[in-house]
Amino acid sequence: MSKPLLVVPIADLEQGPKSVEWELGEGWLSRALEGTDAKPVGAGRVEARLTKTGKEVLVQGRAEAKVTVPDARTLEPVEIALEGEICLMLAPAPTSVGPKRGRQPRKGAEKPAHKPPSRGFTPDAELSAEEAGRDTYSGDDVVLDGFVREFLLLELPMVAHKDLPADHAPGIAPPPAPDPETEGRVDPRLAPLAAIAERLRERKN
Repeated sequence: MSKPLLVVPIADLEQGPKSVEWELGEGWLSRALEGTDAKPVGAGRVEARLTKTGKEVLVQGRAEAKVTVPDARTLEPVEIALEGEICLMLAPAPTSVGPKRGRQPRKGAEKPAHKPPSRGFTPDAELSAEEAGRDTYSGDDVVLDGFVREFLLLELPMVAHKDLPADHAPGIAPPPAPDPETEGRVDPRLAPLAAIAERLRERKN
């Protein structure tokens, strides 16, 4: 993902919660969507609220982007709005042991348990500490690029279909019914985040 864009210094959180907003340019989104068939349409957006509780950092917010994906039947581009709820609980990564200097790298994402942020986004879901996923941040900064990328990827459909008009051309079959064997299948690496995202959707409904 080259140089991180979504960076918040830990020192900025010492005096209280901090609300942040970033624009996700097409370059950032293109790199985030590498390995998928999705292409960005214009810039996206992230807004979040970070709260330091002890040594841990609670992150809640929303990431939005518009992309096109190929229609499963015609391969024509279908525009889709991605809206990922962000809910993370990050603890500091353990420092390295021995003569080697530096901190161990951050690996994944986690999810928190508190009221939603008050600025621009108001998710109704509230996760308990037991339900929250947990991960780490490294050094003196919280870097959210990898986490935001994963939340956006979770919103990509497995199969996309362009809606056909009622009088669509004869001889063109409608899209096939979803295969129950593959419908809703999630990359195993994203399964923990997918479970938390599903809990958030259930509580909002």
